[in-house]
Amino acid sequence: MKWRVLLELTEAIGNVETRELASGRQPAIAMSPAAIGLTLAEGKSVLAAMRTELVQAQADGYCLHRRTCSHCGSRRAVKDWRTRQLTTLFGAVQVEAPRFNPCRCGVASRRIVSPMVEMMPDRCTPEYERVLTRMGSLAAYGRAAALMAEFLPLDNAPAIETMRRRTLRVGARLEQQVLVAKPLASPPPIQSIAVSVDGFHVKSIRSYQMRSFEVMLACASNDRGEHQLFSSVPVEADRQRQQLSAVLRELGATPATPVTVLSDGAEGPRFLGETASPGPTRHVLDWFHLSMRVQHVAQTARSWPRGAKEDLQQGDVLAKKIERIRWRLWHGRPKGALDLIDEVLQELETPKRQVQLTAAYLKKLTGVLRDLETYVSGQFTSIINYAAARRSGEPISTTPTESVVHRLLHRRMTAKQQMRWSPRGAHFMLKVRTAVMNGTFERDHIAHGQSTPRLRRRAA
Repeated sequence: MKWRVLLELTEAIGNVETRELASGRQPAIAMSPAAIGLTLAEGKSVLAAMRTELVQAQADGYCLHRRTCSHCGSRRAVKDWRTRQLTTLFGAVQVEAPRFNPCRCGVASRRIVSPMVEMMPDRCTPEYERVLTRMGSLAAYGRAAALMAEFLPLDNAPAIETMRRRTLRVGARLEQQVLVAKPLASPPPIQSIAVSVDGFHVKSIRSYQMRSFEVMLACASNDRGEHQLFSSVPVEADRQRQQLSAVLRELGATPATPVTVLSDGAEGPRFLGETASPGPTRHVLDWFHLSMRVQHVAQTARSWPRGAKEDLQQGDVLAKKIERIRWRLWHGRPKGALDLIDEVLQELETPKRQVQLTAAYLKKLTGVLRDLETYVSGQFTSIINYAAARRSGEPISTTPTESVVHRLLHRRMTAKQQMRWSPRGAHFMLKVRTAVMNGTFERDHIAHGQSTPRLRRRAA
């Protein structure tokens, strides 16, 4: 059996040209599973041949169109012919194209016209850039390049430095697109929005002034169950609050929409969430962080000196009081929790306890209790009735943000990835990964290309 793959090109004036891309022969008998269909190498060769013919035909058509002056209708004279390389998703193509002298009318411009520079300003197709950037954001650059070369008809695998530069360049474009994007004309009405904000740290490169730098992550959701992720490195972000505000507006936030901001009580995440919200805000202290503070006290109390039977009973009494502190905080009674903490502290300061307990244990237990007292006092107005909020389905924890950390940071930038990052590189990488996980990467990349005019470079 013989087979041929033909490409038929029909020009605008009706001329039809047929070109043979590939041919082959397979035995009609004694077929084996390996001989059925096309192999990966054969498929790559067919796609590469089609890519070359199609790109050259498109370039010829565009050059023919640009040769005619749009003002006077005369044909420009050919200055010279040059070869320009275009990188596509199916490999690089060497395109032969002319350059034209400026038209004598001089209405538009007296510059040399290079159609290929206009057609390929970045020397690659937008789809190639999107796939390259997506792969570079999801896996290590070397691994992503090897995977692309395995399944796509690329002549050579993309260089690691090329993938890195293009990924960061696209990240910068996505950040600008968020700032200039127009909100929806009539967003569907929503009742409330919850945004949990937390800060984390990434190892920095050795030339940076600190061992690590802070990364802000946020997970916003509305009452319809729609979610949007946000990430940023504060030292490199361009108008960070406006970016988070754009994410909230995309979820339907208006100046009248109440926004619940959940954080661990740190000033940075809380300030970012409250200032980015277009409507009234309410800050809620994350129950997970509050519970961990109490858990730290409980673990310290378990090391109560175990001696006589009376000592064991006193240790159990202390453990029950700490659980009562947790219970009061869970039911939104910070005043009662503070009173109970003060009661335990006064009991520890009695002469009897001073004799029974060792100085090291007494100092440690008193220290963690005072730390808990300071934390609860500082976040007094942000502690709510968590039990009632959970029964009514309101958010009480930044658990969604913790899962965001695993997806955005740990899988690519920390954990088993033995890498160090610059703040700028981490910021733009997070912009790409966030857009990919939000499902808006392709939309934002195309929108930026349509909204940003390409400046024509002066030909040499």
